[in-house]
Amino acid sequence: MIDLTKAVTVFIGRRGENNYRNIEFDVSSLLEDKYPSAALNAIYKRPDGIAYPVVTNYSSGVLTWSPSATDTSVVGVGRLEIRVTYGEVVGKSARIFTIVEEALADGIVTPPEPPAQEWLNQVLSALAALDVNDVYSMLTLTYNLLNDNYDLLNTTHDLLNDSYTLLNTTHSLLNDNYDLLNNTYNMVNDTHSMLSMRTGILLNHWHPIETATAPDMASRRASITFTNIANGNNVVIGTVTYTFVTSLGSPAANNVQVRIQGTLRGSVKKLAEATRGSQDASNIAYGTGTNPNPTCTSYWTSQIFSIGDVFVASGESLFVLERAENIITALTLTATATATINAFTRASYLRYVMSGNVSGSGGINSVRGPLHTVLPIGSVVIGGQGGTLYPETTYDCHLLTLCRQSDTSEKELDLYISNDEVTFTRISRSTPVGADSTTESQHVHIEMRQSRIPTGYGMYIRMGSNGTSSTAYCDLKFTYHLYPVALATTTPFEQ
Repeated sequence: MIDLTKAVTVFIGRRGENNYRNIEFDVSSLLEDKYPSAALNAIYKRPDGIAYPVVTNYSSGVLTWSPSATDTSVVGVGRLEIRVTYGEVVGKSARIFTIVEEALADGIVTPPEPPAQEWLNQVLSALAALDVNDVYSMLTLTYNLLNDNYDLLNTTHDLLNDSYTLLNTTHSLLNDNYDLLNNTYNMVNDTHSMLSMRTGILLNHWHPIETATAPDMASRRASITFTNIANGNNVVIGTVTYTFVTSLGSPAANNVQVRIQGTLRGSVKKLAEATRGSQDASNIAYGTGTNPNPTCTSYWTSQIFSIGDVFVASGESLFVLERAENIITALTLTATATATINAFTRASYLRYVMSGNVSGSGGINSVRGPLHTVLPIGSVVIGGQGGTLYPETTYDCHLLTLCRQSDTSEKELDLYISNDEVTFTRISRSTPVGADSTTESQHVHIEMRQSRIPTGYGMYIRMGSNGTSSTAYCDLKFTYHLYPVALATTTPFEQ
């Protein structure tokens, strides 16, 4: 029985052997009473470098492998690894080195006439011509020669035996050296990987590729919330006209056609994608100079949000952002579809209204209010809206600034992320916002837990307080770090 908790070397047969040996492995250390035996599999890497799964049998904690002629077809040292795979869990055994030894070729032909036969015939002919004494003398001589040959063969056999023992010892030493070198290589490799990972994490936290704040006054922002879209309706954003159609055609310059989807939400999402220049030939047709929109980009959200102190109710909305910074010329935003529009403006904060508060002594009935969009899905890009839109990047929220509040109640904030606005994951709970800032523009900075947010996720907040006013509010800003994709951690929300 082979123990899988430590590296071992296993002789699995001689070249060409087929299902001759049964090799048993104790797999209880892999299963650990948590995983079913059906999750076991074994991967064999032959001495020629070819790797493939092999057939095994499992019973009562023992996995049995009978090497086939395919497994023993190449002489040398190979490797076997036993794995347990259960959902996202993957476990692997210690290293198992396999040895296949040489054997005689399988081809057999009719043996040739023994070369000694002719010599023996000649001897018998000569003996027939001799008398008995001469024959006796000849037989004695032959016997002595055969005896000498037997001694010589015995000596040769002993020498071959000694050579075999020496080769076996050498093979074992080489095997031990191979194991040692392999272990050393793996340790160096692990150390290199660990140092690279730690260096990457340190560089991420010490030197993020960019730091940004939302909202900011560098670029203007606007909103449009749709309640109905019909064939022929259009939306004008900047210099580009987007027309909703039931069948795509060939739009002129500065025009884009967006095919109406099965739902209002689907049509609004397609409009957002069109402003960003997404390639979707079945649903979006671009005219010259429209891919992407040269002045603005937009993102869909169904949650409430605000542009400064302008409240945008939940619905099928576009969160529209100007690409350029510090521009003051007018930006067009109109629609013939049934929609509510908030024109472009600069906003230095977002306003969260404590609509979850209800009347009651001491706010005993107060609860968290609705989810509020801070950064829409996919809106975090390196270089701002005028920079590289794709690929998007990971980010974290590391600072919350309280700009002002309407009353002095104690307030708390929860931070959420989502990539579909259906499932929301809370990554920060009950962060205290404070109760002593009522002066205009008196900023209070609150450190956040720097939770890593994956590419393509939006950021959302919910707030509650011990107050009773359902119209009380907080004005907030969020500062976040952006990280290059190559150095982003693989585990979501990992610091």
